[in-house]
Amino acid sequence: MNTLEKIKNSWWVILSFIMFLNGFGFIYIGTKHYNKNWILEGIIYELPWFIYFVIYANYGAPIGFNITATLVFIALILLFISIIRSIWVAVKLADVYDNNEKYTISSTVLKNHNAPKENTDSKSKFGCCICLVIIFIIFMIIAL
Repeated sequence: MNTLEKIKNSWWVILSFIMFLNGFGFIYIGTKHYNKNWILEGIIYELPWFIYFVIYANYGAPIGFNITATLVFIALILLFISIIRSIWVAVKLADVYDNNEKYTISSTVLKNHNAPKENTDSKSKFGCCICLVIIFIIFMIIAL
């Protein structure tokens, strides 16, 4: 894959640098690659901005200043986290695009295809998002 195609596939990283839109890049790439964790991560990055605008629209700046200032502070921290994380994901995806045959699953017949399947743990799928929610809650408590 040449450089121009890598840039075309990584355009969503630009959204992480734009305040108020930093989570939409992850929502886009999560829907493109069917990754629920990236979609949830994008929603978490957008959540403080959404709450801020709801509070500001209902009460205005002077009434809820402490709450809105806290939300803006948390949203700015999440903005920097989303910038770092989006660059990291884009680099990893570029590696996947370059080594497509390494990451594709080929259909093979296994000897034990009738063996009972192991019970997979569904908690591991949402581990990253749970950590982000916990970090968000910790920042909210510290800021108050």
